[in-house]
Amino acid sequence: MSRIAKQIVYGALYLCVLGGIGAWIYFFYLKPAPTCFDHIQNQGEEGVDCGGPCAKVCTPATLQPITVLGAVMTFTTSPGRVTFLAGIANTNTDFTARNFDYRFDLSDASGTVVQSIAGQSFIYAGEEEYLVAPNEAVTSSVSNVALVIRNPVWAKSSDTGTAPQFDLENVQTGTISSDMIGTSGTLTNNDASAFDTVTVIALFKDASGAIIGASQTELDNVAPNGTYDFSVTYPADPNIDPAATEVHAYGLRP
Repeated sequence: MSRIAKQIVYGALYLCVLGGIGAWIYFFYLKPAPTCFDHIQNQGEEGVDCGGPCAKVCTPATLQPITVLGAVMTFTTSPGRVTFLAGIANTNTDFTARNFDYRFDLSDASGTVVQSIAGQSFIYAGEEEYLVAPNEAVTSSVSNVALVIRNPVWAKSSDTGTAPQFDLENVQTGTISSDMIGTSGTLTNNDASAFDTVTVIALFKDASGAIIGASQTELDNVAPNGTYDFSVTYPADPNIDPAATEVHAYGLRP
């Protein structure tokens, strides 16, 4: 073997040894530990940075966004104050949105957003529900309102269960004072879970069944098999049909 050939062979061996040592040092001392944010499917993850040890649930490409049902309804409750009501739906049957951000964007005639009213909520798989922003102070330049939903945190419905069934009984709507009307009743939690908060929403309707007002209240620390009184108030309106009031209750399991 010529001298040049030997140099090439020895050089290749030398490089292999150095490469092996470098790889060993990298994998045992320098390589970052797997995380749920490294954009690599590792450490037993079900997908890239989701499932397994990662809190983020792996969702299918066919997952549908939370949808807004129709236009946002607005009800003037007093000069300069408005209540906003929107219906939403989660058409996914296998995934619950345990949390999502939403906001009512109020725009002027040019389409410029002049005010936003933000909140957070949740929605179970296959559920429809209402979001209410009651008695909000608004500017006089508002001509359009849109509901924007962002950042849903999804969980498998097999882990969250279906929407709890609360019994709403003895629901009555009547005049509280010359300028206020109220809906009262009892809520019984027949679910095995306790709820930190249950939101009770009352929809006030006219004789034709059209919604002409909405408000809400919250019940805290709702225990299994517990029964709780609730009361929801709203500015008096002669067009409200007390017998047509519709009440909904929503609670998220821990």
